[in-house]
Amino acid sequence: MIICPIVVFVVVLSAVILFNNSHGINSALNAGGAANPFLWGPGLILGLLVNRFALNSTACWIWLAGMVWMACGLLAALYTYHTRFAGICSPLDSIWNGFFSYGSYGSAYCGDHQNLMFFTVPSFNSVTYSLGAWAALRFDVSGASKP
Repeated sequence: MIICPIVVFVVVLSAVILFNNSHGINSALNAGGAANPFLWGPGLILGLLVNRFALNSTACWIWLAGMVWMACGLLAALYTYHTRFAGICSPLDSIWNGFFSYGSYGSAYCGDHQNLMFFTVPSFNSVTYSLGAWAALRFDVSGASKP
């Protein structure tokens, strides 16, 4: 949950620098919001690679830590939602814009946009890490998996 967001930051920054911050790379990085593979792909790749050599079934349960982290973020966002924003956006809009919207699609006053990198990306990466670990265990060609 800590390494994957760092990898995401490095990959996105490298892509922006490599492609000279062009319109094409910006549209590719901003497409899909939180469902963008640039945000969750490193978790899947790390899960596959790390568990390919470690072969530990405990890695398949990392998604629970990610879901607890996301639940803590959602509860904190709902707890800190102030009613003065009720005319601008609802609590659900605030959650959507803060946790799942990438870029300036919603109102600037609706949701804390840092929550995407602080809560959503680690949570999605923990889920995809677990999927990658499960795939590495499931499709182990050597057949010598550890309990």
